[in-house]
Amino acid sequence: MKKEKGLAAFSRRDVLRFGAAGAGATLLGRYGFAQGTKGIPLAMVDLTMQPEQYEIYSGFQTDCFRFRATAKSASNVVTDSGSYLGPTLRFKKGQMVRATIRNNLNANSVVHWHGLHLPEAADGLPTQIVGPGVSYTRSFQVVNRAGTYWYHPHPHMSTAYQVYRGLAGLVIVSDDEEQALTLPRGEYDVPLVIQDRRFNATYQYVYNAGSMMGMLGNVMCVNGRPNYTMNAATRAYRLRILNGSNSRIYKLAWSNELPLYVIGTDGGLLRAPVKKEYIMLSPGERVELWADFSSIPVGTEFILKSLAFSGVGQNSGQTPVQGAPLDLMRVRIDRAETESLELPATLSNFAWEDPLQAVNRLSPRHFPISFGTDGWVLNGATYDPTEVAANERVRLGDLEIWEFSHVLNSMTLSAHPIHIHGAQFQIIERTIQAERASAYETVRHGYTDEGWKDTFLMMPGETVRILIRFSRYPGTFLYHCHNLEHEDMGMMRNYQILP
Repeated sequence: MKKEKGLAAFSRRDVLRFGAAGAGATLLGRYGFAQGTKGIPLAMVDLTMQPEQYEIYSGFQTDCFRFRATAKSASNVVTDSGSYLGPTLRFKKGQMVRATIRNNLNANSVVHWHGLHLPEAADGLPTQIVGPGVSYTRSFQVVNRAGTYWYHPHPHMSTAYQVYRGLAGLVIVSDDEEQALTLPRGEYDVPLVIQDRRFNATYQYVYNAGSMMGMLGNVMCVNGRPNYTMNAATRAYRLRILNGSNSRIYKLAWSNELPLYVIGTDGGLLRAPVKKEYIMLSPGERVELWADFSSIPVGTEFILKSLAFSGVGQNSGQTPVQGAPLDLMRVRIDRAETESLELPATLSNFAWEDPLQAVNRLSPRHFPISFGTDGWVLNGATYDPTEVAANERVRLGDLEIWEFSHVLNSMTLSAHPIHIHGAQFQIIERTIQAERASAYETVRHGYTDEGWKDTFLMMPGETVRILIRFSRYPGTFLYHCHNLEHEDMGMMRNYQILP
């Protein structure tokens, strides 16, 4: 099969090429980003992937994979001692980062910086895997707006398993525009990583990669903890929510019908807050909420839920199924505090791109999603690390419209989160086939298309147009499904930005 051929084409060669060379290599200066922003100190981070045992359930040691991190400055690394997840890395826009990554797993791996706009050499692509015991160093400048990003492994055909076993962590970027706002800070700025998992009777992970819909768990973990409770005060919070699950999609809402005010998406703050009745969040997507608990009496408990939705296929033998209602976490108001923060009417002054300025506005690039003999297919083919099709080549600096369509047949009732490396983009249009319109009504009001994105959800029968500019780095990057089991099946393609 092509995906097996593709893996063989790079696994042995590139482990040697990127592993040996990467053990001490630092990539600086090629694209003119070595100097950083004056006054911001260099962030030096050491990140190790390693197997460990961790007490997820009291009294039981679960075999995990974990990220361990140290930094020259403690402000760059925030560790949660109660979580199997990797430390949160905090950077400033304009800051230079020198990350040394060591693979202590008994398998090939590489770290991808999901959502960060980086040169090809620093992105963490499957062609850049290193073998067990190998370290590599990458240096890059943080050019992203303030926002919530994350890091996770990206080896072809084993990304899903490595993430499922615990390899993931947040990256939080700040900038001057954000710091000037009166947003909740410190302990009131709360990251929430939502994941579903399955455990056996001795609390070891149960992983099944064979389902066509992906791996679905029956235990909800938030920040690495099952049955998570967030203790909160009577005040406003900034909640940074990542769907870190392999395949599960969430339809977020509060059990007490508390309003959902979206203030940020994958690529940072919105121009203004947007109120939603619920929020759809697929694997890899992030959303930031203003959550005002100030009027809730002390002693009250309520739940962040995932509401039922329809229109997706079901996994045989896996419960709960995709689209079933779930309780994700509990919030307990345990203390009274006073504050004067109010939700800002304006958050950011960024400007949208104009679709009329796209170089291909009269003939957008079209990328169909379908199911073929090799499994899930993107743009008519599965992943080949050496292949770039003619319609997968773009020019540096160009603004383009890309159109993704979910072709329907009896095997394709699965939703797909599509992630694009190398650029943030905006959603400009969504349409649905008439026969899927009823199911679509259960999800469509929850899209957060008001902000910059690097990952978006596509339902069966849906067509999505995005507007994307290739503004900074030439090179070869990926676009793929972020249902990690689909990605490992080969639902992933290269695209090339030509200088």
